[in-house]
Amino acid sequence: MYPTKEETRLWVALNLSQRKIYREMDTALKTEGLPPLRWYDVLWELERATCGGLRPYEMGQKLNFEQSNLSRLLQRLVCEGLVEEFVYPDDGRGKVLQITARGREVRKQMWKIYGSLIHKHISKVSDQDDMATAVSALNLLIG
Repeated sequence: MYPTKEETRLWVALNLSQRKIYREMDTALKTEGLPPLRWYDVLWELERATCGGLRPYEMGQKLNFEQSNLSRLLQRLVCEGLVEEFVYPDDGRGKVLQITARGREVRKQMWKIYGSLIHKHISKVSDQDDMATAVSALNLLIG
């Protein structure tokens, strides 16, 4: 079975809007000398983590990143001093990731730009009922 015309229109609109907005956000972050937007998601998850950090596989599940991409990204964050790796206490072969103080500061700087751009774009959907409907529909896609 193929998608309906409306399903196809929604799919195209979701993809084009996401790409356009992410590109604008990445450009704004780069202009300010800040890391790419994908770094924000990792830093935010680590900052929110309780119990002393997250293991890489937990991070991958939360962010829905491909393992190889996540591994490279985490190594960059460690090299930049934004994230630290520790040996997992219950399994010496495993790692635990924690955000550093510098990582928290960079994330906050990124949020000033990222948050304002979220507001700029999402506020175009001015009706609260429309926003609630969109959120409900998109959450169905997430599962």
